[in-house]
Amino acid sequence: MNDYVKVPAGEPVPLSVLALDLPEPAGTGWAAYLTARGIEVQPDDLGRLCISRAAARSLFTEQRQQREAADRHRVEAERLAVEADREWRARLSGGIPAGRIPDGVAPAAAMLQAAQDDRPRRRSVLEDALAGGGATYHPIRSESGGDGE
Repeated sequence: MNDYVKVPAGEPVPLSVLALDLPEPAGTGWAAYLTARGIEVQPDDLGRLCISRAAARSLFTEQRQQREAADRHRVEAERLAVEADREWRARLSGGIPAGRIPDGVAPAAAMLQAAQDDRPRRRSVLEDALAGGGATYHPIRSESGGDGE
């Protein structure tokens, strides 16, 4: 069984009751905000300012949609932040193990040397020849004579 009282559909909703569930518009107050939106504000039989149930329902629907949109935006922003952090961490150097730092050498100097040693480098002509690739001849000028001679 429901714990709430069923209110007749034609019953107006007092602004004081509306303010219990919805945040009051900043600076203007409910009456001015609703009038500016074209929602009729009338006093009920007790003299309280009220709006129709349909108008109140649309305000609650708008609030729920705004909350859902803000939640989606927050989730997307968090996902982008996590992805950016993951990419940033992937670009960070892992450093070198403490056992690879020789005695008397500053850790920063050892890391710089390790980074330089890890870079791929060109093989010399001798290394190329010894690896079984033979020597590759790269002429300085083209042999076709197309360089202006």
